[in-house]
Amino acid sequence: MHHLRILFLLIVLVLSRITGQSQGIEFFHGTWEEALLKAKAEDKLIFVDAFATWCGPCKRMAASTFPDPEVGALFNQYFLSMKIDMEQGMGLEFRKKFPVNAYPTLFFIDQDQKVIQQSVGAKIPADLITMAQNIINKYDRSTKYEAAYKAGDRSYDLVYNYVAALNKSGKPSVKIANDYLATQTDLTTPENLKFILEAASQVDCQCFDLFETYKPQISKVVDETVIEARVRAACENTVKRAITYETPELIELAADAMKRHIPGEADCFKSKSELQYALRQHQLEKISDQVNYYTKKCLKGDPAGLNQLALDLDKYAGDDSTSIALALVIAEKATKEKEATSDCYSTYAYLTLKAKGKDEAVKILDDALLKFTDPQSKDNQQLTALRNRFQNM
Repeated sequence: MHHLRILFLLIVLVLSRITGQSQGIEFFHGTWEEALLKAKAEDKLIFVDAFATWCGPCKRMAASTFPDPEVGALFNQYFLSMKIDMEQGMGLEFRKKFPVNAYPTLFFIDQDQKVIQQSVGAKIPADLITMAQNIINKYDRSTKYEAAYKAGDRSYDLVYNYVAALNKSGKPSVKIANDYLATQTDLTTPENLKFILEAASQVDCQCFDLFETYKPQISKVVDETVIEARVRAACENTVKRAITYETPELIELAADAMKRHIPGEADCFKSKSELQYALRQHQLEKISDQVNYYTKKCLKGDPAGLNQLALDLDKYAGDDSTSIALALVIAEKATKEKEATSDCYSTYAYLTLKAKGKDEAVKILDDALLKFTDPQSKDNQQLTALRNRFQNM
């Protein structure tokens, strides 16, 4: 899978050079005032990469994170993105309102110019996706549309934005979507095709059936990366329902949908979903083989994924010694990856503290500080604070 992903990214790079089109984040190049107007018109948050031309980590993100297809699919759907040089032009005014003390600083800003979140330092694709997805889940604009809907507004724009806001916030949208589509005599208009795609919020609903029926027409009006992002979200939502309602059959439905629409990701999706279900149902006797398969097949070269798996194992393991030992092994694997972050070392140290005591945990943090040597960096400060806390226990 890792080799296939590298090959895929090389193909994307070649095609982007031929066609002049990027598969990653599509950055907006207008003024800040124009960005605010466009964000309001499209009901999006604004993502700003506040950078400096001499900044090494900024260059790494520009070269490897922003062009990533998965990053682009998410950000192009939910954010209006900008790159702003903080040392000239628009950046000199921007930093008066949004102070920047280190590069890169990543801002997520709403349409009223309120900072929803900011983060300092370069991010690998997986970490940036996780950060963005958390923001999408928390930023709920559905109440803005709910009042108008209850007052009787059934216009296309209102209902579409209402359904989209419900989906972004993780609230049920199926009934609203079905009620609207039931009033439509022609589902093949560009507007209704886009609506069907947005409404396909879970695999086990009529709207997803409509999406599959009209997918050829939808593909003519919506970019393929957006379609794939919706399929992923629908499948993930169905897995969440499987866990909530203890219905493993829904995992099979979601996995089959992935196989039909994004076959290259289907095996890892199914493996991850089954593992999530087993953990949350505390079916710990089933997880050893699943964990070994998932880590070898799907998480090679993915320190963030390994780190999250170790945390999940620890969270749901309880007193199960086998699961605790697995969590420790996986946390160590995360630290061996080339792009291992300070979070990976923190998790490994925390699990080591629980399993082997503070001396071993402190040693891990000492080794990590040899990698993150800048005392002004967030990574160094995080690891140092954790080391001091462990040392003083």
